Amino acid sequence: MNIEDRKKRWCDFYTGKKQKIILIEMDYGERIYPTLDNMDKFFDYTVHKYKIQMDCLEWLDDDRVPCISAVMGTENFAHAFGCPVIYPGNNNPFTKPIIFSASEAAKLKKPKLENSSLMEIIEYGQKLKAAAPGALIQLPDVQSPLDIAALIWDKTDFFTAFYDEPQAVKDIIAMCCEILIEFFDLWFDTFGKEFIAHYPDYYMPYGITLSEDEIGSISAEQFMEFSYPTLCKLSDHFGGRIGIHCCANSRHQWGILKSIPGLVMLNLVQPDEIIKEASVFFKDTTCQMFGINQNNCTYPNARVVLQAYACSKSEALEKLDVLKELAEKW
Repeated sequence: MNIEDRKKRWCDFYTGKKQKIILIEMDYGERIYPTLDNMDKFFDYTVHKYKIQMDCLEWLDDDRVPCISAVMGTENFAHAFGCPVIYPGNNNPFTKPIIFSASEAAKLKKPKLENSSLMEIIEYGQKLKAAAPGALIQLPDVQSPLDIAALIWDKTDFFTAFYDEPQAVKDIIAMCCEILIEFFDLWFDTFGKEFIAHYPDYYMPYGITLSEDEIGSISAEQFMEFSYPTLCKLSDHFGGRIGIHCCANSRHQWGILKSIPGLVMLNLVQPDEIIKEASVFFKDTTCQMFGINQNNCTYPNARVVLQAYACSKSEALEKLDVLKELAEKW
């Protein structure tokens, strides 16, 4: 099955012509995490993963669209504002905050894209394309404007400022939204508008995808005031389509998530009983993608990505058959 056929399956999935998508996640061997002194090794591991996905096209008829990944950690946009990056070596990079009060937040300036560390990500994307000229690129990590602000501003003070200094919070979220738009305008102009989301790894022929995790820590009223407007702005700017990942306990935010214009994919990371409820709640609104072992937790009439992990070719083919039977039953 060629890649264009797989892309069409995804497009049919998003438009409601197809109810189930199947992904088999293969074993890529020992995972390499990026650090300052092993970037060559990390790059080779990234290319290795892409080659395995391409090899699977010959014998594995799932719906995966192979990609070469630009994912490293959550540091991208916070680092552009000046946050120092930590490389633990046994996990993805992350940043430390640089803002600890509203008065400090007032002094923060939006970085100029062309002079920022974000240009290094564009250069890295070009290196990926040179190594795999025909490949789609998996986006670098994309946090929502709210989540980026929560990385820049120490969370203890950040969430207090929702009550004490709400305008300061809105100002920094707005700056994060602006630089995110500027960066992805350049990214999509450079690498094309279709891509694989940073997490989880689903194909998108359009739009933007991001993580929105801090909504678990705020009320529904605060979500509407501080984050919802930027999510709508991002969806509108990138063609009226958006995919959202959320690993927070955000049951109290579901009604708002459901109302986001252009929501085409939702990934919630929650226990089975919550996933069962979510699959019913969102079934008429958006496609959904849950945990790799939660295939039996979903509502039959929902548009859902079914997933399984395999360590070998035989195991992959066996699990593919199981998921195909499940998809047909539903």
